[in-house]
Amino acid sequence: MSAIDRLYSINNRTTKKSVNIDDSLYKKLINFTQNKFDATISDLINVAIEDYAIKDNPNFYGKPEKETVTYRSVMLREDNIAWLAKTSKNTRISVTRLVNAAIKDFINTVISK
Repeated sequence: MSAIDRLYSINNRTTKKSVNIDDSLYKKLINFTQNKFDATISDLINVAIEDYAIKDNPNFYGKPEKETVTYRSVMLREDNIAWLAKTSKNTRISVTRLVNAAIKDFINTVISK
């Protein structure tokens, strides 16, 4: 992948969306932004969704027992919003659970490297 391939199209802007994110996953994202990546939480979530979409194998990620969730506003890419809506409709998995599954998958991928 060349450097220019990491840039987003002007038509793939970010839009403010609110979604419930498991607090334990969010804390791990905060840790990554402070200690590993020069990125915002929204950047990491967008990358997580994009990687999850490429894998094209969405699974239901249930909220772990005793997990707390917080309604958070994040900036999501238009393409990611469209993928989440389409996938949610096709799989009947809520957007919230898809986002959390993507984040969990992303965290597992980063930790395994």
